[in-house]
Amino acid sequence: MINPSLCIDCKKCERVCPKNGVYIIDGVPIRCYHCEKNPCLTVCPERAIERINNKVVVIEEKCIGCGLCALACPFGAIRIVNNIAKKCDGCYDKEKELCSIVCPTGAITNLEDITEKKVSATIKKMEILKKIYGNI
Repeated sequence: MINPSLCIDCKKCERVCPKNGVYIIDGVPIRCYHCEKNPCLTVCPERAIERINNKVVVIEEKCIGCGLCALACPFGAIRIVNNIAKKCDGCYDKEKELCSIVCPTGAITNLEDITEKKVSATIKKMEILKKIYGNI
């Protein structure tokens, strides 16, 4: 998830990405959302895009640079550089996405982090209500 209103255009996310998969346009970080129904994966004639650890990843050795994935991406998150598709791979081989770690304002947040915070807040509210009202 990206919150453009929090982005200060520092470009730390762009610089830290090992795949050059995050880039800034008009102060907004652009990166892959790892769609559930990934059009880029579906359209690739060489099957050079795979889902690994629930992230959509370009297998560069298979990529022929045709650009169909870039055309299919609804977020403009894929670029063709030197005849290879470049995109965020969600740091599928790391514990956490590097761009979200270095973002000083929290503009780039993992959906899992948001969900975890909301669940924790809800549990705390429920515990308070239970203390107030007891078991009903």
